[in-house]
Amino acid sequence: MKKYLLIFFSLFLFSFNCYSDGKIINESITFKPFKCEQIKSEFIRTKSDNNCLILQKLENHYEIKSNQYSINTWNSPQLLKYISNKDGNKIIAHTWNNVVEWGKESDKQPFSHLIDISLNSLDDLFNTQNLELKSNHITLPLTARRMNVLDIDSDGNKEIVYLGNREDGRNRNSSWKDVNYIFDLNSNKLKSFGSPHFSHDLMYFDFNQDGYYEIIDYFYGDQKPGAIEVCDMKTKKCRTAKKANNFIDIGFNHILPSKKGAIIFGSCPGLGNTTFCWAKVSSKKNKLKFEKLDSYQFKEKPTDEANFLIWTGDINDKPGYWVEGSDKKVFKMADRAWISTAIDFDKDGNTDSIGVAKDVVCKRKDNSKPFNRGKDCKTEETLYVFKNNNDKSFEKHQVIPVSLNGSFRIETADINKDGTDDLYGFKEDWFNPWMDCKKQVSAMYFNQDNKSFEQAPKSFNQENFGLYGCERASSFFKHDDKFYRLFITIPNKESKFAYLGIEKY
Repeated sequence: MKKYLLIFFSLFLFSFNCYSDGKIINESITFKPFKCEQIKSEFIRTKSDNNCLILQKLENHYEIKSNQYSINTWNSPQLLKYISNKDGNKIIAHTWNNVVEWGKESDKQPFSHLIDISLNSLDDLFNTQNLELKSNHITLPLTARRMNVLDIDSDGNKEIVYLGNREDGRNRNSSWKDVNYIFDLNSNKLKSFGSPHFSHDLMYFDFNQDGYYEIIDYFYGDQKPGAIEVCDMKTKKCRTAKKANNFIDIGFNHILPSKKGAIIFGSCPGLGNTTFCWAKVSSKKNKLKFEKLDSYQFKEKPTDEANFLIWTGDINDKPGYWVEGSDKKVFKMADRAWISTAIDFDKDGNTDSIGVAKDVVCKRKDNSKPFNRGKDCKTEETLYVFKNNNDKSFEKHQVIPVSLNGSFRIETADINKDGTDDLYGFKEDWFNPWMDCKKQVSAMYFNQDNKSFEQAPKSFNQENFGLYGCERASSFFKHDDKFYRLFITIPNKESKFAYLGIEKY
């Protein structure tokens, strides 16, 4: 009997399930778009030859404020996308709420906010008089730090994949574990998959080339090394690969296609703050096989440690380097590689790697107290471009000091309309009292004839885009040979609401 119960329980954990532990709240909203220049803000700069519309008013407030400055959850958006589906076009945006006091223990159910706008066409959006947009404002019973938009069931329509965890500010003694989710934008149904753990890195690949992705979830181990769970979206079965941490450390990893399977790029195990690693990976019946491919050390291994008060309220030792002569008041924390992406920047048919290394320079007045990451530190970031040598090795191609301003992801798009793929940081920064409302989409790096990247000139913004309040995030895309920018903005730093807009430039 115990054996059958165990089998049943395992099938329950490792299969798709309709979500029943929390409620999905869906409010249908009708909104009449208006021109962006009508926003009541002192920070308005219009471009007369650009069309710009405000599509939604966003008024989700934090249940519990994470700090005295944050009001509206949309000050920190996580996802902003235009989707071209078989069954119609959509604009979606996602952010999370805060339901616990930061640093406190809690098992309270977290939740997030999703905006789903259905469109007939972008041309109709800009050309139709007295247009009324119908949209869904959805509350989802989950918190996720990693998400993407994928056609999971191979039906021509994209769904949202969420790697679930309860990393919303609660203390680490709380239960951070959660399963993963797929949200169907057509049916508004939420399904769960995978086993409960603290998910961190979302990757996906079609190893067996059957038209269905395998979702790769690199998760933190519970007082043990992290591992990867692979979930086949066709068979709905999941399997754990326990040896991933021998080759690639948990972090902001990417998977890229190779001529024989795939390659995972990220931080090296135990050396994530000093060295990048690449590993060959193949799959048979959802079982991953890893093989070391290449590595690159970008700084010396840290020799020192310092105490840090982190965002959960815990005090942790962080590796780095004491600044000589500072009497232990200045510390350079060697943070792990924070962001990565994959792109064939030189168009040679091999997918190249982009990685961002961080130094966090921290200064304190009292060396008897731990450093406060949020108050005492500034970040120095460096972008590394690695050329893929026919899937056999990776060669350092370019090193660029960058300013990504707290971006969680590097996105790609042809921003300057020259036919090459450029890079930009998705997010400008967290809401804070020193936010410069005149600053927008500064973290852009243009592809120079498929040879290298250069930061966009400061004049590029003023010559190509308007400024519509205190902009919080931008997402660029091309459709029918026309170029667009989605953005989320607030009229001013104290605003209790935000706007979702679109600019045709």
